[in-house]
Amino acid sequence: MTTGAVLDASDATFATDVIERSHELPVVVDFWAPWCGPCRVLGPTLETIAHERSGEVQLVKINVDENPGIATSYQVQGIPAVKAFRNGEVVSEFVGALPEPQVRGFFDSLVPSAADQAVAAAEHALRIDQPGAARLHLEHALEQDPDHPRASAALAAILLSDGEIARARELASRFPGDPAAARVLAQLAFRDEAGEEPREALEARLEANPDDAEAHYRLGCLLAAEGEWRDALEHLLATVRLDREVADDGGRLRMLDAFTLLGDGNELTRGYRQRLTNVIF
Repeated sequence: MTTGAVLDASDATFATDVIERSHELPVVVDFWAPWCGPCRVLGPTLETIAHERSGEVQLVKINVDENPGIATSYQVQGIPAVKAFRNGEVVSEFVGALPEPQVRGFFDSLVPSAADQAVAAAEHALRIDQPGAARLHLEHALEQDPDHPRASAALAAILLSDGEIARARELASRFPGDPAAARVLAQLAFRDEAGEEPREALEARLEANPDDAEAHYRLGCLLAAEGEWRDALEHLLATVRLDREVADDGGRLRMLDAFTLLGDGNELTRGYRQRLTNVIF
C-alpha cells in the first residue's frame, strides 16, 4: 500500500525515501514480511496512525524478504521492527506488535506538540533579541500545556528581567530541577539576600565606611541578581575578607552560587575562585 502518508520503499530508494525525507519530518520505518503474523497485526495500526498524522510523520514500509540489504544494515533480527528516523539517524525503535496505545505514544514522542513548537519559536525570538515576541510564544505554550518545563523556565527568566518577581518565582518553582529554572531561582535567592535597601543607599554606606561587611554583602547580592557579576563578586569577596559571620558565611556561599551560575569555564569563575581560595587560606 502506497499513499501520501504510507510509502513502500526498497533498498534502492531507502536513501531518498527515509534518510533524505527524515531531514524534513520524522520517518517511521516498518520492517515486515508477508509471512509474519505479528506484522499483520501491527501494520494496520501503524498505517492508521500515519494517516491521522499525515504531513507530520511519514510511514515507510520495508519488506525484508525483498530488501535484505537495508534490514542487514540496520541489524534487523526480529520482525516487526519499527525504527524512527530524524535527520538521517535512528532516534527511537521497538520490536514486536505493541498494543495501539503504546504505538500511539511512540508516534507522539516523535512529533512536537503545539507547546513544543511555541517554545521553539520563543527560543528563536530570544536568539534574535526579541524578548517581547518570545514572551508571547511562551505564554501561548503554557496555554497549551500549563506544566511544560521548558516554557515555564524560559518565561520565568523573562519575567524576572521584566521585574515581575512573584510570577517568575512561581513558574521557576514548579521545576527546580530544570537547569534554566534553577538559574532563575538562584537569581531570586540573590535578590532575597539583598534585602530592601536600595543600591544607592548601600553604595553610600560603603562610601562612608569601606569596611562595612554587611553593605558589601547586600550590594554584592543585589548586583548578582541584576547580572553585574564582576562587581558582585568583588563585593562578595570583600565580605569574606572582612567578616565570615555575615549571613553565616554568606559571602563565600553566594560566591559559590555565582560560580555555579556562570559555569566552570567562565573567566570570572576561574579568577574569583582563585582569589577566594587565597583569602580563605
